[in-house]
Amino acid sequence: MRKYPLAKPEVTQEDIDAVTSVLKSSELSRGPIVKEFEQAICRAVKSEYACAVSSGTAGLIMALQALGVQARDEVITVSFTVPATVNSIIAVGATPMMIDIEPQTLGMCPVALKKSITHKTKAIIVVHAFGKATKIAEIINIAKQHDIPVIEDACEAIGNRYKDKHLGTFADIGVFAFYPNKQITSGEGGMLVTNNKQYDEKFKLLRNHGRTMNGDLYDQISFGWNFRMSDINAALCLSQLKRLSQIIKKRQQISNWYYENLEDVDEVICPQFSKSEPQSAWFVYVIRLLTTDREAVITDMQNQGIQCGRYFAPVHLQPFYRDKFPDLKPQVTEEIASQCLALPFYNELTREGVEFICDKLKEFIRR
Repeated sequence: MRKYPLAKPEVTQEDIDAVTSVLKSSELSRGPIVKEFEQAICRAVKSEYACAVSSGTAGLIMALQALGVQARDEVITVSFTVPATVNSIIAVGATPMMIDIEPQTLGMCPVALKKSITHKTKAIIVVHAFGKATKIAEIINIAKQHDIPVIEDACEAIGNRYKDKHLGTFADIGVFAFYPNKQITSGEGGMLVTNNKQYDEKFKLLRNHGRTMNGDLYDQISFGWNFRMSDINAALCLSQLKRLSQIIKKRQQISNWYYENLEDVDEVICPQFSKSEPQSAWFVYVIRLLTTDREAVITDMQNQGIQCGRYFAPVHLQPFYRDKFPDLKPQVTEEIASQCLALPFYNELTREGVEFICDKLKEFIRR
C-alpha cells in the first residue's frame, strides 16, 4: 500500500553536513551558528534584528513580555489557530480575547477587531493561518489609532510577502517557527524579528535567564527563561533557509496540482488564493468539505494509506478552554473549522501522488 503522510520534512545531504559540522565542533550551543542564522533571517525578511529561540511558542511569550503585557491585561487574537497562540497569552498572566475570522483570508476580521478593543487591550496577536496573509495593513492601522502594539504570529508564513513586504515584518514584532512540518525546519525552534533595538535587547535577556555578561561573568538583571536555540538546530535551519525560495516554488507547484484536480468538485472549496496569490508560503493544503462527513473521509483515506488532518480545531472548543469561554461562539470560525480538511503536503509529493490522493477523495464523495 502506498503511504502518504500529512507532512514530511525534506532533509538534504547539505543539511546533514551542516549539522555534522556543528557536532564535530566544540560549540553545540551559544556558538557562532546561531548568530549566523539570525543574521541570515534579517537579510531574508528585511528585518533589523532577529533572535533565535527554542520554539515559536517561546517567541510569542517573549514578544508579549517585551511589550510589557501582564496580569489583568487583555490581548486580542483569534481562536482559529494552534493552542500556542492563546497559551502564550495565558503564560504571561493576561486574558485572551478571541474574535472571529474572515472566510476568505481565514485571518482576524478587522470589523470584529474594532468592536473588541477596550481600555484593557494591551496587544493584538495576528495569525497568518496556513501561510496566507491576513488583512495585516488594515489591522495595523486600527491598532495605531488606539496606540496598541501588534505581534504577527507568522509561524506558518516564513517566506510569504504581502505588497512586496515579508509577513512578520509589518508589526512591532514578528514570530516564525521551524517545526518539522513547516516550510523550513530546525527540528524545533523559532525566531523573533523586529526593527526595535530595545525589544531585541529584551529578547536576548529573556531567552537566557535574564542574564548579561559582566566581564567574564554573567549577571542576572531581569527575569528570564531558557529559551535558547542550539547551534545544532540553527545549522539545520540555516542550511534550509538558503533554498527557501526553491522550497516555496515546489510547494506552489504541488498546490497547483491539487487545485487542478479538485477545482471542479462541487463539494470541495479549494484555498481561495491558489491562483491569485502565488506568493503564499504554503504551510499546508487545506480544503473545505461542504456537506461530506469529514470524520468518515479521514478514516477512509487513512485506510488507504493517506493521512489527513483537521486544521484547526478552534482553541475555545478545546477541553482546557471550553469551560473558560462558555459563551464564546465565533460563527465563521466554528463553521470553517468544522469543514477544514488538510491533505498530504510536503516537498517530495509528486503529481502522481496528488492525483492518487484526489482520486480517492473524489471516489468517497461520489458514494
